[in-house]
Amino acid sequence: MSALRKQPRSRTPQRNSGIEWTGAITSMPAYVTGEGEPYRPDILVWMGADGMILGSAVARPGEILAMASDSLQATIEQPMAGTPHRPARVRVASAELADALRSGHPELDVVCAPTPEIDEMLAEMRHKMDVDGTNEPTYLVSEITPDAMASFFEAAAALFRAQPWNRIPGDESLLSVTIEQFGIRDAALSVIGQLGQSFGFILFAGIDAFETYVDGAVAIDRGEEAEMPPHFAMTFERGSDLAPGLRKEVAKHQWEIAGKNAYPWPVVIDEDLVPRPPTGKEVVLAEAIARALTRIMDEEAALRTAWDLGEPVLRTFRVITHEGDVEVTLGTSFMSEQDELDADDDLVTRLAGLALDSDEIDPDARGLLEDELLVRFAASPEGKDLEEIDACRMVMDLAANHLGDTIATLGPTDLREVLFELIPLKVSIDASGARVIVEVTRALYTFLKREFDLDQADSCLRVLGKSAVRRLEAALSDSSNFGMAKSLFMAGKEAGFDMQSQQGIDAWMESLRGKPLPPSIAIPGPGVPQRPPRKAAKAKKNKRKAARKSRKRRN
Repeated sequence: MSALRKQPRSRTPQRNSGIEWTGAITSMPAYVTGEGEPYRPDILVWMGADGMILGSAVARPGEILAMASDSLQATIEQPMAGTPHRPARVRVASAELADALRSGHPELDVVCAPTPEIDEMLAEMRHKMDVDGTNEPTYLVSEITPDAMASFFEAAAALFRAQPWNRIPGDESLLSVTIEQFGIRDAALSVIGQLGQSFGFILFAGIDAFETYVDGAVAIDRGEEAEMPPHFAMTFERGSDLAPGLRKEVAKHQWEIAGKNAYPWPVVIDEDLVPRPPTGKEVVLAEAIARALTRIMDEEAALRTAWDLGEPVLRTFRVITHEGDVEVTLGTSFMSEQDELDADDDLVTRLAGLALDSDEIDPDARGLLEDELLVRFAASPEGKDLEEIDACRMVMDLAANHLGDTIATLGPTDLREVLFELIPLKVSIDASGARVIVEVTRALYTFLKREFDLDQADSCLRVLGKSAVRRLEAALSDSSNFGMAKSLFMAGKEAGFDMQSQQGIDAWMESLRGKPLPPSIAIPGPGVPQRPPRKAAKAKKNKRKAARKSRKRRN
């Protein structure tokens, strides 16, 4: 689909010297359904120097970049506002978009730089679309039939009557979910509602996705930006809170509900927290989970013992859904945390064992395993062309020494801390090294995903996305991020001393003898650490580690 149309060339665009346009591609904050798999269209927007929108194009994901050059030409020839004119310069934030425009418009000065004005406009557009959504909500989207929804409502009503939120201790008392028919293995199911609100369940791809979600929710509550994993939720809503059209659908089809506050609502949430209706397959998935979860509630005592004492519970149920029988396996432990450690002796599982089995990681054991891992990484398709492959070692060292994680257990939240807090604070490197660190670490996670199917690889790769280099460069350039040792090192380098050699360091220190330290060197006040200790974060991490250990299967 596309909003791009060639316009007749009724007037010749005039070059306006000094005029700059901005352009950007972003995903629309809504999904298109009814055309196969749901998708969020991409939109390309052109903004003039006065902030007016001059042109746009919409297409399926991945298609719009090829249209960019033609879209710009169409906007030059017939803008949505004002008279046709040709900019002297076009500024875009995406390197890929910049390359496409330079290829199609060699006469233009195309600059790759931040576009805050257009980002602000797009944010306002997304907010307005969220608030003013015009699509009437319905349970019967895409290929979902009234009979399929009736079967789902029946399963949801039974689950509501079972009251799992009153029988499962908390939303961190997780159940593993495996449904081979749907390609689901060791997903993490969190039952919510223990606080008397938002009853239902949330399904995550795995244990690391759940922990990313918890950390992200805390960050968002503090007003910070955070990565959020995609997830699937089924909640129970009050009828009075639903759109009138939804209540009419329920009444019309006489779907079963367990009470006026028990209207089930299935929804899929992507990494940008944009919701979409479920597909027919996902409705059957929700029904299967609801039926299996209802049945395992008969074993409440065994479940509580499992979560309290670590004695595992693993049950397989064959449930009947609208689409036929589905086999659902629910358990209280996760293959990724212990069984894989016992199943073989591959490098990643042994590295994970170092972090999970003790609070202090044995540096010698870690060093041997990481050396072997990097040898294999260097010989891999991802690493063979990298010149500075050891750049990822600082990430592994900081993770182990400061966070108690190896590369096998480092999740996206802690990876973000290593990259954008610990490296700027601890490592004596200038901003020019940011690209190598990010690119090598990104290649390592790509290797770990392909070779070892590392659970958290995708969520960590999102941390290492397009903006990571720019963000690390900014952090490495900000001297307020430096610890005292690093600020002393960087000051010596700026003064012209060879800080890579002991002779140069000694000469720098000698030059400071008897003189006041340069103002750029960070000196903590008496008895005050340079940065406040992260006690809350450490306590939270220890709690998560304890929860992980309690979920291990015991032989």
